[in-house]
Amino acid sequence: MEMTLTNHSWPFTRLLHFFISLNVFFLIFFVLVSAAWPSSPNVTPFRASPDQVLVIYNADRHADSPTSRDSKEVAEYYQVMHTDPVTGKRPYLLGLKCRHGKGHINQWFIREESNDNKNGVIYRGKGPAPDDSGWVRDSRKVEIIVKEPNADWNTALIRCKSEQTGEERIVTPIMVDLKITGIPATLGDNANYPSIENGKGRCFRFDASKLFPGTVTVFFTIKNKDGKVIRDLSLRYYDIRDFAFSATGPDGISDDKILQEDVLTPVKRFLEEPKNARPDGTLLKEHILYIVVVHGLPYSANGIFGIDHGATANKGDHGSLASLEQRLQTLYYGWDALKPPLIPFYMAGGPDADKGVVNHIITTALRHPLTGSRWNPYMHPDTYYSLRREKKPPEFHKLPSFSMQRKEIGRNFFAYGVSRIDGANPEEAKRLVDYAVYATAHLRPEIDCRVRSSLAEKGGQKLVNLSERLAMAEKKNLWGERELLALGFFLPSPSHDQGLPFLARSEGESGNLCSSGKPDWGKNGFYPGGMGRKIISDNGLNFKKAEIWRYLNKGVTVTAAGAPAYSGGPHITNATFWDNAILTKYLLRGRDLGECFLRATLYVNWSTSLIGDPLYHPDLNLTTIDSIAPKASDSAPDISFEETMEGVMATVSATLLDTDSEPEVAVLTVHSKTKKGEESVYSSPLFSRRPQLVIEKLQPDTDYTIIASLTDPYGNTTTLPSRSIRTPTVNYPMLMLKDAAKKLFKDK
Repeated sequence: MEMTLTNHSWPFTRLLHFFISLNVFFLIFFVLVSAAWPSSPNVTPFRASPDQVLVIYNADRHADSPTSRDSKEVAEYYQVMHTDPVTGKRPYLLGLKCRHGKGHINQWFIREESNDNKNGVIYRGKGPAPDDSGWVRDSRKVEIIVKEPNADWNTALIRCKSEQTGEERIVTPIMVDLKITGIPATLGDNANYPSIENGKGRCFRFDASKLFPGTVTVFFTIKNKDGKVIRDLSLRYYDIRDFAFSATGPDGISDDKILQEDVLTPVKRFLEEPKNARPDGTLLKEHILYIVVVHGLPYSANGIFGIDHGATANKGDHGSLASLEQRLQTLYYGWDALKPPLIPFYMAGGPDADKGVVNHIITTALRHPLTGSRWNPYMHPDTYYSLRREKKPPEFHKLPSFSMQRKEIGRNFFAYGVSRIDGANPEEAKRLVDYAVYATAHLRPEIDCRVRSSLAEKGGQKLVNLSERLAMAEKKNLWGERELLALGFFLPSPSHDQGLPFLARSEGESGNLCSSGKPDWGKNGFYPGGMGRKIISDNGLNFKKAEIWRYLNKGVTVTAAGAPAYSGGPHITNATFWDNAILTKYLLRGRDLGECFLRATLYVNWSTSLIGDPLYHPDLNLTTIDSIAPKASDSAPDISFEETMEGVMATVSATLLDTDSEPEVAVLTVHSKTKKGEESVYSSPLFSRRPQLVIEKLQPDTDYTIIASLTDPYGNTTTLPSRSIRTPTVNYPMLMLKDAAKKLFKDK
């Protein structure tokens, strides 16, 4: 398998050097994983109950921040929208507070007091510890490149000195197997060293630990053919045997201490508290399947042990931050039992790299990304199959439910499905829930007006045999875009992105008007159930201009981003987010989004933030066409006015009536007409349970007739009773005084 960083072309072939030296921990793990894939005759749908979700929110009012109020509002809304009207089961809520009185959870990431364990190793040898723990050269991997073609190779001299004894030796091929070769095209673990060629540079490599134990200094000199010294290096190397894995760093303080005290420990305590147990005595730890992190909580926190990790050899692509959700996902992983081996790790650049020194640092195997079924045993084995060198198609495995598999997987890999419900404001976050609830009941290809128009041209109203289409897609082994097209969904001409964006509305669509134009989510947003993402370097929640905020603003139901991009996290790769071909295969056949996120993601302890309602459950065997026209709680829309220098601005809104069995979202369309016959039409931009629109530059002190209508995604329309209004008079001098006062106050 190959992966690349976005905006780069870095090969990813050094997956998990842990497994070069497997210990008992991993042997047990493989046994557990192999037992966790029982076969079944078909994919049995599984739907979590509402009380198998824990929602955590920010309850910290430090510094009078409104964040906590917004956060609790979203959490309570989620609970209300997912309360079962028959059983009364509902998601659990847990408010978090900073235990230190410093507002740690009111920032975009949780700041730690200790950050000295980024390399994950500690020096135990004799003599002074390294000055820079991030660039500790491994004495087994001395490597120096001389590119100058006019070098006098007969003048090359390499000496090695023990810092413990002071003894010094000249390095020769006979003494220590010094290798002199041509310069490799690429450096690192996959370097291929060519033979020496006349007129070209050379590479010198040897293992200094075979000469002396402990820390050594390597001296390297060489002249050119004119007798000028072109290299005169004095390089310090360390013995990997003098280092040990560190869970804390030299100061003995965990680099995720604040995270543990403010988030992880309170969540564990809640899940393990006997008074919160189920009536049969089952602890919530075992009962909860999904954790929802809502708007108002930090996006990011230090990853396991605070160790930097990344997918390339570039130090700038590494970082210690992970998403808060991924830390919660592995809350009960057996991290404390993990004793990862120390490894040499080629790190590009670094000290003396401009002089030809190739730096192989001493670090922990946790420096590598934790990817694949080794770390996420719930992952589908063919997740991101498209990145494999061999183009073998994926296999439709009959996976057990997440609930069943977790019981069999073993305690060291006990996981939760964790996602985020977020937006630029509480309303955007709530819309994720509204769309998920509506699409759970009504997601079908016909939700797209272009599909309905195509059916109408052929004299039909409904796609028949959707269950048979699902079975046929399995039989033909269709995935991603090909499967979605076979199921009847409208997709843009090939996107080459696994069927994304999914359910984007067309540019010309408005109100109850359908357009056959090209899908353009950036202008008209998404239908409920829509999915979209942008795998690009700067798409992180920490950047307010990042693409993620556009997706949320335009009504996406499922999306993802970096939890951060840059700013201390590992660089986003082209396999950072979910594999949509895998996700839709199981999501549309009766598995929850929370489970499908786990099935379709490659990384653990990474910076990925998966966004969406884990209870979203659009089983195409059960979903139905919405045939009921939306209704408003009031017979006429609510209208409020605001005076502006350009005239009067009116906000028109409605609140929909819906039930648990018949959820509703709608677009609000308003026709305004003056007594002179001047008529205008306005539509709200997105479907909503609380649709509203703004009409600007209305004439002051003028009579209007307002006729509003509500249209749901299936085109069902209700026209509300007309309403006569008169706009207020605008006091322009008073507005000018108010504007001047605001400006004065702002300047001060």
